[in-house]
This record gives sequence, C-alpha cells and structure tokens, in this order.
Amino acid sequence: MINSIRLSQEAEALLNEIINHEKDTNYWEVRFDNIDNRTKAILFKSFSELKYHSCIAFSWADDMPSDIIVLEDGYSYVERMKGFKMTGMSEFEKKIQALLRRANEISDMIHYSYRKMDQEGFEYQRDLWVNDFELFYHKYLTDHPFSQRIETILFHRNKDAFKDLFAILVSISNDTDYIDSKNGVEKTMVPKYQKKIIPEYDVFISHANVDKAEFVDDLKSSLDKLGVQIFYDKDTLEWGDNWKERILNGVEKSEFAIIIISENFFGREWTENELKELLSRQNRNGQKIILPILHKITIQQLLEKYPAVADIQAIDSSKYSVDEIAILFAKQLIKRLKA
Repeated sequence: MINSIRLSQEAEALLNEIINHEKDTNYWEVRFDNIDNRTKAILFKSFSELKYHSCIAFSWADDMPSDIIVLEDGYSYVERMKGFKMTGMSEFEKKIQALLRRANEISDMIHYSYRKMDQEGFEYQRDLWVNDFELFYHKYLTDHPFSQRIETILFHRNKDAFKDLFAILVSISNDTDYIDSKNGVEKTMVPKYQKKIIPEYDVFISHANVDKAEFVDDLKSSLDKLGVQIFYDKDTLEWGDNWKERILNGVEKSEFAIIIISENFFGREWTENELKELLSRQNRNGQKIILPILHKITIQQLLEKYPAVADIQAIDSSKYSVDEIAILFAKQLIKRLKA
C-alpha cells in the first residue's frame, strides 16, 4: 500500500518533522503556540492526510495533535524517499492534489481554525469546489470507470455531492494504473487468448426479506426452471456461516445482480450495503452488473432515494410476470456469455 501512495509536499515535510522530533515531548505544544492561522490550517490538513494514509496515529486535544505515533507505513515512506527520488508530478496529478487539498481545507473549516465561519460561507466554498471538480472531470475523467457515477452526482447536486465527489477523487488519486495511463505509461496487455474466469453464480438476488414470500421466492423458482445458477441467501447460507462474509462473497462471484427495490428495501442497512458494493463493482469493472426491478414503487421514489441507480434502466414488477422476468434475465446472460 505504501508504494502506491504519494503524499503532498506539505504532508511529506510534516512526516519528516514528526520523525525528527519523536523524542521531544513538548515540541508540538511550542510549535502550535508560535504559528499563524494559515500555517495552522496547513498543518491540520497535513496531519489529516498522514492519518488517512496510515502513516501516523494521533488524537486532537485543545486544537493540537497529541499522542502522536509514527506507524510502520510512515517509516517505510520516509525510507523509500531516501533511496528513490520522486519524479515531478504531471499537470493531471497536480490538479488532483490541489483539489484534494482544498477539499480537506474546506472540511477542516468547521472543525478547527474556522469554527466561527458562517454556514453560508462554508456552503459557498463547498459549491465552488464542486464547480471546479466538474471542470476537472470534463477535462480529464470522462473515460474513468467512475464517470457515470460522477455525472449522476453532478446532475443532482444534492447536499452530499461534495462528500461523494471527494471520496471518488481520493479513490482516483490512489488508482496508479489510471494515473499512469494519463501520463502515457504503457502497461503490459493481458493476452486476448487468456481464459476468462467464470463466475460461480449467474446472478445474485438482492432484496428485503419482507418481499420474499410475496415476490422474490416466485422469481427465484422461475430462474431455477431455466437452470440459472443463483446466489440466494435462503438456499445458499448454511448453519454456522458468517452471513455477512458469505453474502459479500456471493456479490463478488456473481455475473449479475437482480435488485428488487421496494419500500421495504429503503433504509435497511444490509440491503443498502449490498447496493453500494454492487455499484462500486459496476463502476470498477465498467460492465453491466446491476439489473434493477421496481416493486410497488415509482421511478420518482427511486430517484429520490438512490439517484446513482436511477440512471440504470429498470423494469417494473407490475408489468411482467416472474416467468417473463426470468426470460429477460436469460437473454442478458446469453449476451454476456457470447461476448
């Protein structure tokens, strides 16, 4: 992991400073007593960056870091930098780092040296950052696997847009293969004749347990008749299984996922965890995985609750019998196998 991260210059300098003063018990108390607010804000951001990358552990006390511990990844990073001169960042990487730094500073505004900043001012900075991210996206990221997800977030611009885009940008900043491709670094191609790994299941059925008796069990029976290999918790989980682990394993090992979205699906922690995992996998692979079925809800309800799913073509359970849905799925599976 440490070989894939690239700290900002400020965080790298701070890490060296922490290591050089590990035994100075009063160092950081004195350091924070003699700096202006701007420098303090940069230090807060750099401490947060080091903690995020597991280079250090610490806690905040009276607006100061305390109980600072350098972790193994922190020492490893410094050792690596001693023997390896890092090449300059490309324009693409510089813009990513600049956006990340600004996002961290905006987030820190509420917690640290900008506590008195009014809500309107904070929201303005946040909206300005989202605008700049949109410009960056259209210039650099339209070919990234996250592009569909980013466009959905930018289109709806809800209150979580800043947080969601920041999380995506962190992931992209750690995607070394994508960054190398942007910098013109060629990777060894996987031979076309290499055999594709066949998933263990054709489909994973994600649903709320309340919908089993009324709809899901019947759909599962119709799929069974067609010889579809199904991960279905009722049949697949065995006595003594770690059910959370088995379900996530089923998600990973299935070619498709049929998601029955009803009012019973809304707000249930585990079904929403399954949905997040499937969305992440779909965006990561850039391949169709999610097949949504709306069960007694409207498109508008879906849009309000799960905007990231609203862009994926769904079918309405009231317009098809379970046998017809099973046949529609079989057609999707045949297309995938042919491909």
